[in-house]
Amino acid sequence: MKKNLFMAMLAAICMTACTETQTETVIKVSGNLGDPQPTFLHNMFGAEILAEGQAADSIITFTVDTLDPVIATIGRSADRRQPVSTVFIDGESIEITVNAEGKAEVTKGSESNMKLVEAMERVDAAGKPMEQLLKEYDEAHMKYNGEIPAEMMQGFDKRYDEIAAAINEVKKQIILDNKDNLVPVFYLRTGGDALGVEFLEEFLKDYKYKDCKVLEPVLKSINGEKNKLPGAPVVDFVGKDLNDNECHLTDYVGKGKYVLVDFWASWCGPCRAEMPNVKENYEKYREKGFEVVGISFDDNKEAWEKGVQDLGITWPQISDLKGWQCAASDLYNIKGIPATILYGPDGKVIKANLRGEELGKTLAEYLDK
Repeated sequence: MKKNLFMAMLAAICMTACTETQTETVIKVSGNLGDPQPTFLHNMFGAEILAEGQAADSIITFTVDTLDPVIATIGRSADRRQPVSTVFIDGESIEITVNAEGKAEVTKGSESNMKLVEAMERVDAAGKPMEQLLKEYDEAHMKYNGEIPAEMMQGFDKRYDEIAAAINEVKKQIILDNKDNLVPVFYLRTGGDALGVEFLEEFLKDYKYKDCKVLEPVLKSINGEKNKLPGAPVVDFVGKDLNDNECHLTDYVGKGKYVLVDFWASWCGPCRAEMPNVKENYEKYREKGFEVVGISFDDNKEAWEKGVQDLGITWPQISDLKGWQCAASDLYNIKGIPATILYGPDGKVIKANLRGEELGKTLAEYLDK
């Protein structure tokens, strides 16, 4: 089930951005402040607390100076838990009212802030069917003690894909409707990968804030996705093998074999669960010109080594031992593992993200001749 992916897509995150003008923003929070009160203003693209609120006359006031616009969350704790609201800090005063149920509403702010409120409401409405689906999934998970029947699980996944696609269409329309403000920057950063390379590149060509620093990761993601498209030539990754010898992905790809590049880590449960399938296909097709190369997202060599031994992996391994900071993450836009890229004998991509039965079917298409 893709629950974690969807929840991550809706998570409120923050951004530094687009101009070089000093700004002072005053934020006032009133209403049902609760206990603890909303006291901390976080820049969630950084580790720092931007400001602590000052309480007077049942109003919490934040004052913050920034060189660039920032998207920040107001929270009740210093460790970013208990978020209250998400806002753009862009030099215009903001007023937020917390109602009796504890829900915050931005009642005054810049065009970007007011448009962000509208956009979030549209996304929330589109996500209502997903809430029902996740409720049904949880009920089925409990009823069947975690062993949901395959047919039912396929139905859940089909509905998930349909709802997620509908949400993405809403986000695309929001982006297109807000070409002259900062709202698209928020959605490009929080869920841009799901919108597709073609849409992102076309929109960014003429977007008013396309040069925002905050969009640099989006541009990296676009380039990484393009490196996985069918027909794309191999982009080299450099690391070390288990014997500490420097090696390149191009030592294996483009040398006349079909090569599956398997992105994994010893600590990754789904990777370990998928490994028997990779092994089965490797043993079936290695005499027909098939190779596997593992790129590990481990950061501990001993754990990596033990994982290889425990899983009976016999194909080549490469890692820079940087965990999620692995250079491969940006090169191929790997945001979750396991992930794979299948290259042809000429070193060009055939297909990405092959797992389970799809891996065997694709290999059979090319190697069962």
